[in-house]
Amino acid sequence: MRFQVLGPLTASVPLPSAAQPRRLLAVLLTRAGRFVGRDTLVDELWPDGAPSSAAAIVQVTVSKLRKTLSPGLGAAEAGQRLRSGPRGYALTVEPGELDADDFLALLASGADDRAQRRRALERALACWRGDAFADIAGGPLLEAHKLWLEDRRSAALLQLVELELADGDGRSVVERLDPVVAARPADERFAARLAAALGAVGRRESALEVLRRTRRALWDEAGVWPGADLVAVYRRIAGTEWTTPGPPAQLPAAVPDFTGRVTELADVARALRGPAPVVLHGAAGAGKSALAVQAAWRARRRFPDGQLTASLRAPDGTPAEPAAVLAGFLRGLGATPAELADRAGLAALWRGYTADRRLLVLFEDAASEAQVRALLPSGPGCATLVTTRHRLPGLCGARAIPVPELSTEDAWTLLAAIAGEVRLRAEPEAVHRLLEHCGGLALAVRIAGVKLATRPNERVGDLAARLADDRRRLDELSAGDLDVRAAVTSALRERSAAEVSLLRQLAAFGAAVPDWCAAALLGRSLAEARDRLDDLAATHLAGPAGVRWAVAPFVRLVLAERPADLDQAAVRRACEVALAYAEHARGRPAPGLPKPDPAVARRIAADPAAWAAEETGHLAATVRLAGAHGWHELTERLADACTALAGRPWLGHAAHAVSVLGLAAARRRRDPRAEAEKLYNLGTVHWQHGLGHRARNCFVLAEQRYRALADPRGTGAVLAALADVHLDGGDPGAAEAELREALALLGECGDRRGQAAAAAQLGSLAEDVGDVRRAVESFEVSMLLARDCDDGRGHDHAAKRYADVLRRHGGRDQAAGLLAGALGGAVRTGERHWEAHVLRSLGDLHTDAGELADGHGFLTRSLVLFEQIGHRHAAAYTHRSLAEARRRAGDPAGARRHLLLALEVFRELRDRRGAGYALLSLGRTEAEDGLGGEAERLLRTSAGLFRELGFPLWELRALRELDAVTSASPDHDRTREVLTKIRI
Repeated sequence: MRFQVLGPLTASVPLPSAAQPRRLLAVLLTRAGRFVGRDTLVDELWPDGAPSSAAAIVQVTVSKLRKTLSPGLGAAEAGQRLRSGPRGYALTVEPGELDADDFLALLASGADDRAQRRRALERALACWRGDAFADIAGGPLLEAHKLWLEDRRSAALLQLVELELADGDGRSVVERLDPVVAARPADERFAARLAAALGAVGRRESALEVLRRTRRALWDEAGVWPGADLVAVYRRIAGTEWTTPGPPAQLPAAVPDFTGRVTELADVARALRGPAPVVLHGAAGAGKSALAVQAAWRARRRFPDGQLTASLRAPDGTPAEPAAVLAGFLRGLGATPAELADRAGLAALWRGYTADRRLLVLFEDAASEAQVRALLPSGPGCATLVTTRHRLPGLCGARAIPVPELSTEDAWTLLAAIAGEVRLRAEPEAVHRLLEHCGGLALAVRIAGVKLATRPNERVGDLAARLADDRRRLDELSAGDLDVRAAVTSALRERSAAEVSLLRQLAAFGAAVPDWCAAALLGRSLAEARDRLDDLAATHLAGPAGVRWAVAPFVRLVLAERPADLDQAAVRRACEVALAYAEHARGRPAPGLPKPDPAVARRIAADPAAWAAEETGHLAATVRLAGAHGWHELTERLADACTALAGRPWLGHAAHAVSVLGLAAARRRRDPRAEAEKLYNLGTVHWQHGLGHRARNCFVLAEQRYRALADPRGTGAVLAALADVHLDGGDPGAAEAELREALALLGECGDRRGQAAAAAQLGSLAEDVGDVRRAVESFEVSMLLARDCDDGRGHDHAAKRYADVLRRHGGRDQAAGLLAGALGGAVRTGERHWEAHVLRSLGDLHTDAGELADGHGFLTRSLVLFEQIGHRHAAAYTHRSLAEARRRAGDPAGARRHLLLALEVFRELRDRRGAGYALLSLGRTEAEDGLGGEAERLLRTSAGLFRELGFPLWELRALRELDAVTSASPDHDRTREVLTKIRI
């Protein structure tokens, strides 16, 4: 297939005649091989505002294009050119199928021989049949791509005529450029080459006429005078100088690889139509100057009296002197030395010079409103554009336009413009990681691109890996005089010592902090703290992150390089306030701690569980901070409060760190009871993350401490935890002994809740080893014990596990009743983790009953909850249940997909029991799909796992499935042996 875009859009197949599919195809061709988001397509198809049915129209349009480009192929079939994905749509274009790619390849072919280079450029320009996408009107993305292609075309033409001039082939240059300059008389580059070629072939008057025509066009179209190159050509041909002075044109050169900022450019363009100052404010390195210069160049034609530019910051970082700035401006406008000699009258002279002119004034790096106010032009036809690192709210009537982080797409485009698109496409995942570490900061992206461009043999992934290290990221983001550290340090120097101190304290927590933490750091009320935080947000050094406040990532890294400057008294006060609030949420007294703020206390009292869920991450950060400062007692108390509020299971990334810090603090205080509790907590965290060996070590140490303390409650709890470890390790005998001892110890101290949980564990164990009768008895005992507990949670937990046993052994009706009650209890208490477990059991119940739609619904809700919580282990069990539902629904591919996901997690977490379950289900699936050999292998592996674990009932299930797969199975003796171990 062949696509042509260098002219009207055509293809080697007949394209739809309607505008919408042609426009959509054009957009996809600009990003060939990459996914284009649906929102982007809507913006491109309807740049002036989309209808409510836009998304549906896009889908229909895509469907029409598919039929045209890949006739007879479905959307998901191999060979389909127009693919769908979660990020939108992508059009596959093979090498040699797009004329624009041919053009660019010819441009990139670096031939050392001049004649070969000329031929390559001639062939490249021959690819063009007219303007790019000549018959397609698009949105900002397509229009920007058109401009980019036209720029490359102009560059190629310029290179070719330079070679022809160097070869003395002036006639070819004249023939080639005469129509170009006639159409674009204000293009100085081509006018200079055409004039030079005309002079070279003896047509002096024609050359001078070209130069005069270009000079007039420059003034008429842009209000500027010829540049140095054109002046030099005129001098060489005419033998005289162009002496007529023009208006000042001081705009800096625009960045050639400027990317994105479509919304901001449009906002600036509209704002510059009036006399009110336009203030571009953003973080250091955000790209404010590049945006301002780009916008100024686009608007300069509306200001024929000139464009003036000044930096309002001296090289040493101090604010520039207004008198020096005004003197430079007035000199550019033609003021005499006598007028400039009166320094005190410069402001009045400036107002007089600007009263009736149409000037564009660009001020870069403004420090304050007063500085800008003294330099504003007076005339209503003038416009002022200001860049600054913080808002200037006192500048009356000013239009403030923030310069935010680069979007991922704009950052990718900027990186590609510097380092090369082909290189980025080779490592897309590494590019995304690299851009994440750049944090959307334009300066950081540019430096990363420069580093890649200067190191052509380096992998993108290698640079991304170095940037992932916080300790070296600032060192890596430096290239020449481009330096993120220097930019941030300069911004920090502008702030007061009090502001920098607060930033340092906020940054010490390593993440966004709540407003009450900032109030504690400052020792002020919430209202005063919020005012200070708002002031910081205006500097772009910190800002709101939802309901919290965060220091900008690169600011945090710079501040971390001087930890000694941290106000430790303020940080300790914030840690103590966090502990006071945590104890308040637990309903515990907090003697010796700061009194809670009434507003925060009311918020906690209204919903302690919600507050705990919201603040667990921050509490974990205070544990880390207190531990780093050696505040052992405070660290231990914070770790206890954090662990208690996080609940079970705590799956957050900070769970391990908090547990370790709490244990270390307890050991330093030589408190054996506290050490036992922390060992138990750490063992639980290891167990939840699938680290059975580490969990066992912690539990054994905790058991030793509790036995030495003669603490039956603690010993019983640890023994129950150890039983799970031994059960997963294939030692059900040790697990049963531990549970029976735990029951006795917990009964001795009257811990009914602990007894109920241990009895339920014993019931699950009894079923696993094939004693169903004893399993039922244990669960009945568990539920009786749990009924006496206060909140009913223990009863609901036992009921859920009991229901699973009943379901597997014919008691579906009773199981349904138990699960309904357990679900109600989980919803009532807000235990989302337990609600997900009950939903999975309900899904299994309905699946077993043949109610596949209901079963799938419950299981899907369970999976969503587990994924929201971050409980990958439990989610893997739900994947296994969903696989069973898909298998029964006749969807082996869907079942296989769920089971492979589950197996990956089980193996990663070393859960042999879960792996056995998944292999058993996968064997059934493969058998039903006619893959007998693979099914036999999977079922034998599953049976072997259950044999090692000592689970005869599950081994029997695997062996029976194996018998069904092959009649030549040698496992009949083993089946009879297993049957003797099972008691129903």
